[in-house]
Amino acid sequence: MRCHQYIGLTKEAEAFLLANVERIVDLTCPKCGEVISTKLNILKIESEDAFYGDGPTLSTYKLKDGRIAQEVVQVQPWSSGPMSFICLEIEGKRCYEWKEEQHDSEYINQEEGTYWV
Repeated sequence: MRCHQYIGLTKEAEAFLLANVERIVDLTCPKCGEVISTKLNILKIESEDAFYGDGPTLSTYKLKDGRIAQEVVQVQPWSSGPMSFICLEIEGKRCYEWKEEQHDSEYINQEEGTYWV
């Protein structure tokens, strides 16, 4: 079956977002007003059409230092449909990109941020 495959960000990029994205209040106690939980400050969520109306959902985040980080499609190799590898773009510079490394078979290592398709 041919379909879109969302691979996403590397683990390193996910860790960067968790450590550096501004957090906003998600839930407060209705009695005392104490903050119970927070969430990442996502400014925008967009869906990209990569394959018959299906594709990656890309988020834009506000960082603690005021800069903006955007998820962008780094590469979309084909393997029974497009595979969306996502990286971050901060102030026009791509970072935490996937690295293509040749293997004997299809291989994706999110921990190391490597792929071979």
